[in-house]
Amino acid sequence: MIGCIAVEGVLAAGEDLRTAPPTKWGRALYEGLAVNFRTIAFTKADPDIAQWWLKREGLTGWAAVMSQEPYLEFPAWKVRQVEEFLAEGWEVGLMLDVDREVLERVTELGVLTLTVSYPTIKVGWKQHETSPRPWADVSGTL
Repeated sequence: MIGCIAVEGVLAAGEDLRTAPPTKWGRALYEGLAVNFRTIAFTKADPDIAQWWLKREGLTGWAAVMSQEPYLEFPAWKVRQVEEFLAEGWEVGLMLDVDREVLERVTELGVLTLTVSYPTIKVGWKQHETSPRPWADVSGTL
């Protein structure tokens, strides 16, 4: 069974793999998928740069690393790849991506998808411009 992962956005925190750092949760996502699936990476990058970046980050053991074909936009190309896998008789078990439109189209093909969306704010105390409300006010509204 195949598991597809978009490199940019899921594993790499940037579009240019020559300078992109890894995402915080990318390794855990990859390792979880690699245990149960033959993993295939989808990337915009040149194949050599993609292989270099994945090796640098210790993300090895791919069934394939596929680079975008120039005649299709990246979202359409990713959907086309999944369509081709299915047409060839492969079972695609899961796809991870950050592009909701791609995942919607892949879901329509009968494939389980997971949308990866990273938090935009840091967890912790938040600064408020107003002073805290008295406890009596807070407990009175509950």
